[in-house]
Amino acid sequence: MKRTLKDSLKNTFSTRNLTMMAALIAIQIVLSRVTAIQVAADLRLSFETIPLALAGMWLGPLLGALVAFLADIIGTILSGYGVWFPPLVLGPMFFAWFCGICTKYVCKSSLAETKDTWKVLLITVVGGIINTYGIGLLASTWYSMLFAGKEGAFWALVYANLLQRLVSKPLTIIVSSLAVSLVNRAAYKPVVRQILQRAA
Repeated sequence: MKRTLKDSLKNTFSTRNLTMMAALIAIQIVLSRVTAIQVAADLRLSFETIPLALAGMWLGPLLGALVAFLADIIGTILSGYGVWFPPLVLGPMFFAWFCGICTKYVCKSSLAETKDTWKVLLITVVGGIINTYGIGLLASTWYSMLFAGKEGAFWALVYANLLQRLVSKPLTIIVSSLAVSLVNRAAYKPVVRQILQRAA
């Protein structure tokens, strides 16, 4: 039993998987910390979910969530933020985990075929909606009250935050989902699948 668990962990955290994780973390940090546009204290436009979706789909739910977690901590340190607010990472972690769990257990697909494009789109859109209008909405509102000086009743601020997100976030979700499907279609079969098969 111990040997099986050890072998499983060795395969999960293989050198190839760790290298892929590092690359996806670096891309996520660039998209979230460098190219993101801060519209308001509690509203930011970015495409940081693209590498998280790919991490979940390519590496599985566990490593996908770990990529999100590590990217948030490293990104916070590199950005020079004084406070790391753990609830803010719950949304990205859930999103990566959701993409991984749907790919592995619901779609049961290698994502290597053209027919899987609609599955990738569906997974990322649904995950993006839950993240943006559920976990992310509540966590960002809480953050704005504690660190951005927002005053008022929590649910009133949630409502105001929701209205802002209804205007800006749908386009972000759609563009991110399209980007994920295009990158997956272009890179999975010739590159990623070969790496993962060798790591198994």
